[in-house]
Order: sequence, then C-alpha cells, then structure tokens
Amino acid sequence: MADIEQRAIAVRKNMERLRALRQAKEAEDVKTQAPLPVPTRKKRKRALSG
Repeated sequence: MADIEQRAIAVRKNMERLRALRQAKEAEDVKTQAPLPVPTRKKRKRALSG
C-alpha cells in the first residue's frame, strides 16, 4: 500500500514539473512570436487591350 502511495506522489511531482516546463515554454513562445504581418491589398493591373 505504501508503494502505491509513493508512486502516486512521484507521478504528481512529475506532472507538476512537466506542467511548469510547458507553461514556461508557452510563455516564451508568446514572447518570441512575431506578429503576423497585415496583408496588403495588391492593385490589379489593367489588362492590355490589343
């Protein structure tokens, strides 16, 4: 029974560690993510009549 408790504690600690790493990575990604460039409208060229 104690073995099961020890494993449960270890799993919770590992999950907490992984969650912290994921949150830190996501926060870093938000900081480094460049804002998407605003698409500029391209002017249409007139078809040459000829």
